[in-house]
Amino acid sequence: MKRNHLSRRAVISFTGNDKTSFLNGLITNDLQTLSEQDTIWAAMLNAQGRIQALFFLWKTENALLLDLPEDQADSFLKNLRRFRLRADVQMERTEATVLTGPLDSPRPENSLVHASDPRHSALGWRAIIPASLPHDEATCCTEAESLLNRRLHLGIPADEDITPGQTLALEANMDHLHGISWTKGCYLGQEVTARTHYRGLIKRRILPISTANGDALPDSGTITLDGQDVGEIRSHAGRRGLALLHRRAWNATELQLNGQTITLNWPDWLPKAAEPSEKQDS
Repeated sequence: MKRNHLSRRAVISFTGNDKTSFLNGLITNDLQTLSEQDTIWAAMLNAQGRIQALFFLWKTENALLLDLPEDQADSFLKNLRRFRLRADVQMERTEATVLTGPLDSPRPENSLVHASDPRHSALGWRAIIPASLPHDEATCCTEAESLLNRRLHLGIPADEDITPGQTLALEANMDHLHGISWTKGCYLGQEVTARTHYRGLIKRRILPISTANGDALPDSGTITLDGQDVGEIRSHAGRRGLALLHRRAWNATELQLNGQTITLNWPDWLPKAAEPSEKQDS
């Protein structure tokens, strides 16, 4: 199987004595638990607990590396520099690139770092390689088709499934995909995230859907249940996709999307929700 070059990802390098403490105060996961040749999935939130950016973080001997969508890299760096103040941390975009592949494909030699995808082991592996290394055998695309298909089959969200500044961390299932530490200290947006988690206030989640008849999902549309809007489609390919769905839809057996019957496929890694209460459903 071919490895996939994620050509529209950027890699940012962080160096300096305060790099770990600086980033740890801003992100949902705990960098203190990160070891070399490993990676964590995390988000930077705004003060209202909404996701500003999703990314992977890696640790090398001398730096922390952050892997995020290329079109967000410059604005992300600009935002981070607002918080730097007197911290001893230097941050810059690099020329390194990101590869990914299924579990049974070989990992690249001479990579800077490589590790299993921290969201779910069945997603395969990710690696960062220097720009000087060739990747002729890789398939270049926004998100490699094989990775997208694995994501949709498992029901796991990614950057394209969130709306920056609007999507809560728990709506992206970060609480069940190893993207949030509940034991680390404070970070931006932590109070809203913790309150939503411990009080069970989450009203929407990004969940996998599929068409009932095998036809391809439409590119856009509103999902309804008994004539009421309960969600909207996000990333999709063929008959499988992801949708942001309200609690009212979580126990539904049939939903409608542009007049087409679709099915909610509850993922096995996500605990089944209890019957929504009247208070939660309001």
